[in-house]
Amino acid sequence: MIFLIALASMAGFILIALADLAAGGGKARLKQYVFSGITGYIVLFLIIYFVLPAFIIQNILWLNAIGILFAIFVLIANKQTEKETKKTTGLKLTAGLFAVLLIGAVVCVIANFAVYQSTYDHVVKSTEDEAKPLDEEKTPIAIAPSSVRNMMNKKMSVVPETQLYQLGSLQTQTVGETNEYIAPVEFDGFFKWIKGGETSGYFVIDATSLSAQPEFVENKLAYVPSAYFHKDLERIIYSRYPTYIREGEARLEIDEDGKAWYVQTVYQPKLFTGKANGDDIQVVVVNPYNGESEIYDAAKAPAFIENTIAPEMASKLNTYYGEYSGGFWNRYFGKAGVKIPNDNGTEHGVTAVFSEDGSIQYFTDFKSPKENIDSALGYSMVDGRTGEVTFFGGEKNNGIMDSSGAVQVVEKEYPEKKWEGKMPVLYNIDGNPTWVVSVLDANGIFKKYAYVRAADSDYVVFGDDAESTLQAYRLQLSTDPSTAESTGDAPVQQVSGEVTRLYISGESSGTKTIQFLLQGQDTIYSISSADAPYAIFLKEGDQVSFEAAMHEDASSATIEQVTIDGLN
Repeated sequence: MIFLIALASMAGFILIALADLAAGGGKARLKQYVFSGITGYIVLFLIIYFVLPAFIIQNILWLNAIGILFAIFVLIANKQTEKETKKTTGLKLTAGLFAVLLIGAVVCVIANFAVYQSTYDHVVKSTEDEAKPLDEEKTPIAIAPSSVRNMMNKKMSVVPETQLYQLGSLQTQTVGETNEYIAPVEFDGFFKWIKGGETSGYFVIDATSLSAQPEFVENKLAYVPSAYFHKDLERIIYSRYPTYIREGEARLEIDEDGKAWYVQTVYQPKLFTGKANGDDIQVVVVNPYNGESEIYDAAKAPAFIENTIAPEMASKLNTYYGEYSGGFWNRYFGKAGVKIPNDNGTEHGVTAVFSEDGSIQYFTDFKSPKENIDSALGYSMVDGRTGEVTFFGGEKNNGIMDSSGAVQVVEKEYPEKKWEGKMPVLYNIDGNPTWVVSVLDANGIFKKYAYVRAADSDYVVFGDDAESTLQAYRLQLSTDPSTAESTGDAPVQQVSGEVTRLYISGESSGTKTIQFLLQGQDTIYSISSADAPYAIFLKEGDQVSFEAAMHEDASSATIEQVTIDGLN
């Protein structure tokens, strides 16, 4: 296929040569054109072979421009003869073709500006007022990829002939019921590929357990991104699907039988542009054992593939959605409705998170185009298989800090240690938008989790693991009267028992927060006197009953009403 593309790139050269020879160029001129044509073809072949430009209108134009230059060499070499014979057919045609190329380039530039509104229209999108409350079992908190890479690199010594390899791209995936990070080992250069021939396998690790260690799986793969020539995965995809633009890197995914596959996001751009249709994204799936491949619509790829949408494509869809709803000029001048995606994600501005159904979603929050405004305008989740952008706004997300603000809050807590906040993701914790941030040292080693209440930076809880930090954060929320309904959509339970411990704290407004424990229970119950005025008369030994919306094994719960035996 590359041979044919190189030949098509010589179309302008061939046209000039035929026209000039037909006008009386002679045998000497024919030899010059043959020599120049062969040279031009070899140069174009090498450019295409190594650059792998998608065979679309823009690239056809500039490739033919290179071909025409080789025709000009012949015409210039015979400039004196042209003056004597007055035969300027070749020069006139060359000028005409260059004019066509210039006009085509101008059309492509104008088209790129003109289609921004259309790119927005073709993004598959929906909006939600509020995300579902966090269920730590169904939507677990993932470990920061930089920490995972650090652990995998430390385990590289277990790889056979480890001197040949380096760690490849990290992929988030659900295998069975386990949330995992997967990273192949790739060749560390041309001569290492010559020596090895095949890679040794891949690393896998539980993506949500801090105590997990990477496991190396031996699995020899021949057709990989770090191979060369006929086994270069990118070249294989290009040669079979040259009219598609490749978005991001090919990434390894594992099916339920442990068989490896490489997955590459591709798309055919809008006419005269390089812009993607958000509702028409494909994926190429390559068998790395024999090099065979298939192309699918992103949403119709084999079920084991969670990430038909590359992080780079998810980031591009966020840009289309947030910045260009009013077209190109509105983005830079009127700015009506413009939302700028933040770039605090772990990969190309987005962060992969696990959803309740086991699929992968890419998280990004949005900020205002105005400078010095630190509040978020909402956030999006891009479906890892379909590319659908779901935007979460709503009243509870109004005025909350953005991801940059959350990272700053975390980093101010440990200035002397120079720890960094990474992988900020906004969760709905019992009705409260909350930033969950991983705290890493300068070497990418995990140190703590931080839970930051997005509407109030004074509410920050640090902990050594996600679950205990979540419980401590919920306990802190329960002491605040303003979060009396913080339990959100948690299941409602009927609770009764004897009060064994009691604590009443006062607020400057006169409102009291009453916290108590029941006989034989560890849960701390909280209620505000603003909701239940008689609760201030509660004492140890009282029998109480009430309804509490609380998660299983929760260490705290906020209630709104309580019945006290003997007190009407």
